[in-house]
Amino acid sequence: MLVSAVTTPVLMVHCRVTAFLTLGMASLSWVLWAVLQCALAPAHAFVLLSSYPAYTRQFEVGTLYVYEYETSVLLNEPQPLPVSTAKDVGFKVELTAEVTPVWQHPTNNNEQILQLTVVTPKLSVKARQGPSPQGFVHKSSRVESFPLQPLFVHWNNGEIGDVYHIEGGELSVINVMKGIASLFQYQAKTIKQTEVDVSGKCEVTYKLVDSSHITKLKQNCQNVVSVPYFNQTNKVLDAEVSGQATTTYVLNADKILQKATSMETHFLRVKARKQTGAEVISRQVLQLKENRKVATKKYTGKVAAEAVKSIGTQLRKTLVTEQLATSPDAKECITCKSLKDLVINFHNTLSPKNQGTQGAAIAFTRLLRKMRESDLETIKAVLKDKKNAKILPQLLDIAAAAQTLPAHRAAMSTLKFNGSLELPERYLISLSLATHPSGPIVKDVINLFKKGVQNEKLSETLVLTLSSLAHTMSNMQTNASATRIVSVVKKLLVERLQNCETEDCQLMYIRSLKNLQAKDSVDILLGFAEGEARKPAIAATRALQIMPSNYLNSEALKRLERIFLELGRQHDSSVRAMAADILLQNKPTEEFVKSLLDVLSSQSARELNTVLLGRLWDLASSNDNLQKILHKILKDAKYANYNVLGQGGLSSAFSRPLSQDKSANSSFSNILEIQSGLLKRSTVDVFVDVDDASMRLLSFGMFAGGLSVFGGEDAVDDGEEANAGIEITLLNTQLRPYVFFTGQGELMGHVWSGTGSERTTALQGTLLLQDHLQIVPLQNGLNAELLLNGALSYDLAGQIQVSLWNRNAHSLVEVGAAMVIQGVARVDSSFIQTLIEFNVGTQAQLNFMSDLEFYDDVMMCLKMVQPNTEVVNNVRKLERIPGTNYMLKKYKKRLSPVPGKTYVMNKKNTEICSKMFNK
Repeated sequence: MLVSAVTTPVLMVHCRVTAFLTLGMASLSWVLWAVLQCALAPAHAFVLLSSYPAYTRQFEVGTLYVYEYETSVLLNEPQPLPVSTAKDVGFKVELTAEVTPVWQHPTNNNEQILQLTVVTPKLSVKARQGPSPQGFVHKSSRVESFPLQPLFVHWNNGEIGDVYHIEGGELSVINVMKGIASLFQYQAKTIKQTEVDVSGKCEVTYKLVDSSHITKLKQNCQNVVSVPYFNQTNKVLDAEVSGQATTTYVLNADKILQKATSMETHFLRVKARKQTGAEVISRQVLQLKENRKVATKKYTGKVAAEAVKSIGTQLRKTLVTEQLATSPDAKECITCKSLKDLVINFHNTLSPKNQGTQGAAIAFTRLLRKMRESDLETIKAVLKDKKNAKILPQLLDIAAAAQTLPAHRAAMSTLKFNGSLELPERYLISLSLATHPSGPIVKDVINLFKKGVQNEKLSETLVLTLSSLAHTMSNMQTNASATRIVSVVKKLLVERLQNCETEDCQLMYIRSLKNLQAKDSVDILLGFAEGEARKPAIAATRALQIMPSNYLNSEALKRLERIFLELGRQHDSSVRAMAADILLQNKPTEEFVKSLLDVLSSQSARELNTVLLGRLWDLASSNDNLQKILHKILKDAKYANYNVLGQGGLSSAFSRPLSQDKSANSSFSNILEIQSGLLKRSTVDVFVDVDDASMRLLSFGMFAGGLSVFGGEDAVDDGEEANAGIEITLLNTQLRPYVFFTGQGELMGHVWSGTGSERTTALQGTLLLQDHLQIVPLQNGLNAELLLNGALSYDLAGQIQVSLWNRNAHSLVEVGAAMVIQGVARVDSSFIQTLIEFNVGTQAQLNFMSDLEFYDDVMMCLKMVQPNTEVVNNVRKLERIPGTNYMLKKYKKRLSPVPGKTYVMNKKNTEICSKMFNK
């Protein structure tokens, strides 16, 4: 029947002929792939403009169409071409599919209900010694014994509406039949449209190659069936999932579907390490073998709904109406263990002494998956088990990362927020790093915040956790309820800040606004940055440093420029340095750079000038615009002179690469402020950059004040009480500061008692990095599960030794961390399971060492050292036939050494270190 006449670019026949001539020399799947590429890439062939009438014809009532069908699924590491190799695992299903119309619309011959029946299905698996070229070997399985009931398909002019199956049918078989039925959805014309089929809702492009050949390309498919899904809101830590499906159709002389061949590929990759990942390849081939007249039972009805009712009545069965989209099969556990048993297995690995190791990170990811599947009572029993008391902090890390209501409620029932600080704070810190917090969990934290806790340190951690959760929730694909929750948190924090009566209270809520990262808090932070109070000004400017650039409008930048140039009042040197840093990273003008150089020429603040000059050179090395401005200005002798460019302070500002990769680069920047020869403030930021995003993985800051007693005769009293401490920010989530001492009495007490002379852990735990779960419906009706989890186990420790007799001191800060990324791609059905699991991990350490002498002149030497390490890559593949003893495992391991290094600080530091240690 004539449907339409379409004018379209058509490939010369030689393109198809060439592809089919290879049929005897290569596998069918490779040939079909070649044909698809030829058809979909007309730029590689001579193109003619021609007009073809597009014909299609409905199936004839009373005729049975017998098709041979096969589908295969292969799992492997990402390959250059979608071909079978000896390294992959997978399976193939072969069967006979019988199609016959059982109802036709009285006035529209193109609307029918087709009865699809499958016959003699059999399963083959990818064996080690399977026959070439594809290596499949037949194995007995449940699919051969399942009751095979028909699927009824509502077909209307090439589109499939609902499908109907008999209640109680085997889900795996229904899914496979939907995959076959989906091949009958096609258009015999060139068109782009959105369709719903077995893959979900997809963008579909049809191309009519000639009167009997059609190609179909499906992209950007979205699930229409409710399935679990979550991802990491941080782009650097996200999973990269891509895929497409192509199908070629061949119509016979009667314009009936003669052959359909489909190929689809799906990739799961680690965005920050794209060479690590998995690939799922699925193929389908449906070919008409015969058609013959049969005495088919016909069902009555003026419309499809009446016909479906008639079918159910005559069969005396209940028909279930569904979309063509499939529902995932229930997973059958492979080598399963209970949560309790897994905790017993990993008990030693989870001990505090093993934090910061690869083993701890691996244990975290394994237990995380299990805890997400566990119910409330199971989790409570593990957390409250006295045998687990020593590893309870690590189990709370996992419960927080699970982000399920049962895990959260189990943890909250275990904790006492008006008791000891350690456990509640550990849980809140881990919860603040949640990747996809749910509304009920955030509401629970809001209620705890409103109720209040007695411990001041815990209270601050609670505030910082709440603001961090609100920030993450605002970056998710939120609904109206989530938006309301975020608004409530914003209002609460701002109101509490406005009502603060002490500086400590202000600092706490300013840090919470830093975690919140809300655009409408910029003005509030600028107000504190401009203020007279030194500590709130420093905290507010630091918060502005991590705000997205698009949050800082021209008015905000003008206010920061006034702070830096001290137009109106004097500001702390740290505030001015951070204000200048923000301005230099936000498209600075030539006028501002000149103003900055004018400040340097004054020589009024040598240490601040040294920081500014170092930061200017550092940013110009990676910013073309700033580099051009600087190059132009320095042609003027007013600025290109020693007075401007020869700052001689001990302070420094520089960046250094940590690692470089095809997918991502990591680096650190260090800003060190010295005052009277002693440390005032030091900040180390570790960044990870991918193509389109950058992430601050870790910020480690040290601060000190009121230590002029150690600075010698030239030391200037800064008016502060003696104090020192560290500030840690993980994944842009600031934790409460850790203060070593406050007051000279407390300091001298530490010195005489040697409190810090032994290695002491300041902070340890394990946090979730990558976190992605996605169900991908395959064209053949089965479903692929793509899972990616990454964990970072860290141990931040330090020690300090002070000798008043020798008038020297030595300190060591160790940042130990181990990262593991685990990804899984698996396809499960009731008759076959196959999966690939990849792991990449490394264990590294950064040591920050400082040596101070204050015997005659004050001298300080700083060193940063990274010891040798290695990157471990593991790939595990498995296929299993449920109900049998058959299981195939494949395993591969690769080690890549990473040599250690000592990082150069600056020339002045090198000279001082040589002078100190050459003595």
